[in-house]
Amino acid sequence: MDKAYGDFVALVKELYALDQVASCIGWDEETFMPPGAVMDRAIQKSTLQGVIHEKLTSKKISDLIRSLEKSTKLNPDARVVVREVARRHRRATSIPKELVKEIAKTESLATEAWLKARKAKSFPQFEPMLKKMMGLKAKVAEHVGYEDRPYDALLDEYEPYMKTVEVESLFSRFRDKLVPLVSKILNCSTQLNEKAACGDFPIKMQDEFIRAVVKDMGYDFDHGRMDISAHPFTIGTGRDVRITVRYDEKNLRPATFAAIHEAGHGLYEQGFLEKYYHTPLAESISLGIHESQSRLWENIVARGMPFWKYYYPKLKAVFPAMESVPLAEFHKSINAVQRSYIRVEADEVTYNLHIMLRFEVENAIFEGKLKVHEIPSFWNERFTNYLGLKVPDDAMGCLQDIHWAIGAIGYFPTYSLGTIYATQLYNTVKKAIPDLEDQFAAGNFKGLLGWLRNNIHSQGKRYRATELIKKVTGEGLNEDYFLKYLKQKYGKIYGLSL
Repeated sequence: MDKAYGDFVALVKELYALDQVASCIGWDEETFMPPGAVMDRAIQKSTLQGVIHEKLTSKKISDLIRSLEKSTKLNPDARVVVREVARRHRRATSIPKELVKEIAKTESLATEAWLKARKAKSFPQFEPMLKKMMGLKAKVAEHVGYEDRPYDALLDEYEPYMKTVEVESLFSRFRDKLVPLVSKILNCSTQLNEKAACGDFPIKMQDEFIRAVVKDMGYDFDHGRMDISAHPFTIGTGRDVRITVRYDEKNLRPATFAAIHEAGHGLYEQGFLEKYYHTPLAESISLGIHESQSRLWENIVARGMPFWKYYYPKLKAVFPAMESVPLAEFHKSINAVQRSYIRVEADEVTYNLHIMLRFEVENAIFEGKLKVHEIPSFWNERFTNYLGLKVPDDAMGCLQDIHWAIGAIGYFPTYSLGTIYATQLYNTVKKAIPDLEDQFAAGNFKGLLGWLRNNIHSQGKRYRATELIKKVTGEGLNEDYFLKYLKQKYGKIYGLSL
């Protein structure tokens, strides 16, 4: 490879190393940072983002990109690296450095305001910081530019190349098929023992059990951590990946499935090829594909009967009180469909209604059809329409997620995209490994992880998300696989013809 590309890669690796530093101080902020350090951390993050922005938008990297884009000597890997860094560079050069720093600073301050507002169950306490963050992100959209809708510029950061109109179209037909199915399950006469996973479960004992599970999945604790945070998340990549959970001493589900979900993200980050570290070939394709990994592990694998045929005896060994709960009853309990307020604790049948609501809020804000102070009433009305529940307070409603505080506008649609991607991928892997679920029942996840490593993780940003799905599954994005999966699984659980 010529000297120009070597110089370019050296700059790229430096940028990616700085990104990892930013991730680590963000992790610290949510886990171990003392509360009085918020202002200093805001300054640190702002300064660091300013440095990253300067390097990414420098004349040197700009000149190298222009030269390399014209080169006919680059191999396919090098072309991917140049293409993706050029894409990031062009987005960055369109956004003023001072705006980048202001967003980074506001993120820390808004997060602190969100935590206090959520504790007080008071949206008005968060409103000024949210209004500021939404205003800053609107400026980003204008600087980045868009062909059709302002929200396109924000969505593109998380699900590259996808447009708002595509999400609207997908969600519209998805909702039309999903709502009747949800209604039929929620209104059926079958009663499940939803308390089968409830009891007294000391955090230390939950932690020991969960760590064993995610280690069996393939999560590498020599290059990873698992800690506690207010909102479960994953950061890091390659040799340093960190996941977090939150515990409920009276219920096994929140921490167990949050840990498996985040470990799914972590496995993706640990699955990139080392030779590509600190380049786009060791970076996720999109957050939708990232979410497909976590939701595949959390829901399709870990809420499945084969998984618990192996782990239920181990769970009972840790918590002997579970001896009185039959496996079939426990399995139904962890898959119970119910109207619920909290997105991260929602069952997989109703979950996507939570996501569609958040997308509708964000889209309405950036279409100028909704003001920030109107969010609670907008949220509460649609939540009641979708899930038949009256929202009791803002903490159980529009204050439950951290995303808006950290400026992650355009992120929410990727959860439903990931759900659809996941079932389409799983349908394919089952054809490739016919005894896959027998392997799960034996506590063996190497077949699934190996398939994901080969077909998804090792690809980095080589393809667009929709291109990858078509390459791996043989067809374009198709929500019907998820709906078929729900009908088969929940028809059996509830004794319904869906």
